[in-house]
Formats: sequence, C-alpha cells, structure tokens
Amino acid sequence: MKTSILIISCLAILIFPACEKEEGCQDCGGSILDGYLFNEVATEDLTALGTIEDIEVGVCIRYKLDGSGFNLESVKVVDDCCCDQ
Repeated sequence: MKTSILIISCLAILIFPACEKEEGCQDCGGSILDGYLFNEVATEDLTALGTIEDIEVGVCIRYKLDGSGFNLESVKVVDDCCCDQ
C-alpha cells in the first residue's frame, strides 16, 4: 500500500510540472476572447496560407476565421508555445 502511494506521488510530481506553460509565452497577441485561434500549420493549410511570409509546415500561427477559412489579414506567425493555449 505504501509503495503504491509512493509511486503515484512520484508520477504526479513528474507529470504536473510538465503541464505548466513555458516562461515567455504570455504575449501571443490575442486570445479566443479577442476572436483569435491558434494552430500549427499543416501541409493542407499551405494552399490557403502560402502567400504569407514565414509560413511553413509546423509553425504556430494566430488567426481569425473568415467564414470557414482563414482571414488572411489576421494571420501572424507566433511562438510555438502559443499553440498550447
């Protein structure tokens, strides 16, 4: 019984700090309350976003929706940690 509690406690110590946000990730330039969404760019997004500077697969972007697609005027590359919001 004591061994089980000890193992669970050790796992909790390892897991919970890993969920904390990295420092420097507070200013992503908007939030869902401001109408912004965050997403990691996928290959299928490149056709819609290809005209925006610094867009490549795997970068994190902040954007607003224009109907069901990206509002291209609102798309901005942001820190990777902003995608974790």
